[in-house]
Amino acid sequence: MTSTEGLTEGRRRNTFADLYHERTTFQFIPHARRWLVLSLVLLTVSISALVFRQLNLGIDFEGGTLWLVESERADASVAEVRDVLRPLGLADSKVAILTGQGETIRVQAEVLDDPIADLADALADYGGVSPSDVARDSGGDGATVLRLDADRDDADESEVAALVEELGFDDPEVTVDGASITVELAEVPESPTDEVSAALAEYAETDLNGVSVSTVGPTWGESVTEKAIQATVIFFLLLAVYLSLRFEFKMAIASIVAVLHDIIITAGVYALFQFEVTPATVTAILTILGFSLYDTVVVFDKVKENEASLVSLGRSTYAETVNKSLNQVLMRSLSTTLVAVLPVISLLVVGAGIMGAVTLQEFAIALLVGLLIGSYSSIFVAAPLLSLWKEREPQFAALRERHDRRAGVGTAAVSTPARPPAPARDEAVVETTADADGGPIPTRPVRAAGSVAPRGRQQRRRKRR
Repeated sequence: MTSTEGLTEGRRRNTFADLYHERTTFQFIPHARRWLVLSLVLLTVSISALVFRQLNLGIDFEGGTLWLVESERADASVAEVRDVLRPLGLADSKVAILTGQGETIRVQAEVLDDPIADLADALADYGGVSPSDVARDSGGDGATVLRLDADRDDADESEVAALVEELGFDDPEVTVDGASITVELAEVPESPTDEVSAALAEYAETDLNGVSVSTVGPTWGESVTEKAIQATVIFFLLLAVYLSLRFEFKMAIASIVAVLHDIIITAGVYALFQFEVTPATVTAILTILGFSLYDTVVVFDKVKENEASLVSLGRSTYAETVNKSLNQVLMRSLSTTLVAVLPVISLLVVGAGIMGAVTLQEFAIALLVGLLIGSYSSIFVAAPLLSLWKEREPQFAALRERHDRRAGVGTAAVSTPARPPAPARDEAVVETTADADGGPIPTRPVRAAGSVAPRGRQQRRRKRR
């Protein structure tokens, strides 16, 4: 029997009153290897999903063009939308029909080769501004006008005109007024983005005002991904420093392992079910990291508190102390998780299910998965890892060995020859010898070992006097 197996002795049935008053006796640590095996299985499935299915990154991460069309028809289907996009070469686009208050057609494709967008990018680069700072308007006789306020005061009309002509636009009318640059184009080739917008509006039985188009370049998407990774790395560094100062290094490592466990499994759920990853998802994941950390800190704080009495008294092992601490904070942990999960479920049911808010759905799914797995990891990952690691320290290993010896662990029964029963006290034993015929010949009486003759007792009394 090991030290953790000793925890299972004297088990009784726990009631809700025990849970409420924090006097449960659930055996978390004795079954630590079961929880660790379960976590390894979940991690294996999650990593496999990330490798083979990969994350369904949104437009903000991999770049592209997104169309949102408010449909006036109730029978819109993904297959029909793909048929509309097929002549335009976009049949492989990501298509979804969002239901809520009406139906919305959502199409995501790669960034299309748009001449006007290319011109806007070139003008923005010349003017030292962002492409979003280039305004596009309609001029007279169907002309297209691009305007921007350059971040330079040496703009030249001839330079701007040469730039426009290099991109294939003939006879541009360029006006430079200080930092303001205006380019008017009489003839503009039809934009592929506008062609898709017109086709979707016709299918949805709506006008172009019901079509929302947003384009994100791949460079900006890569920048968002890098920023997200940098924020996560900084978070872990600060976490390790804080927990090392607040508790100890081993507790900090166990907390970080639990948080990484939560991130991988949450990302694995997104990859497995192909939920779209958006900036809202990243925000939700950073939120659940804080929740998981909070739950783990509550557990470790109780362990640290009980560890003081463990060192001074030495009546139990470190594993028993961790198990006791988990039972003491179990009600608090479950209550915190329940209070946090209920609003998230409301977001999914009301926000995403009834109102059709896609952003709320993406945010709520990450929160729900993260909250549940974060509560699990605090009890079944961080605490068992800490217990297994700390039990190897000399002082706690000595406590475990002492506890095992008291419980009779590791002592082997030594077989000894049976001794004859000792004679009664003061009972004389006659020493005999054998004669020539083999018969016994009594010689002298010998008292049993440990017996004291009456005369001997009298002599000792006289000496004491």
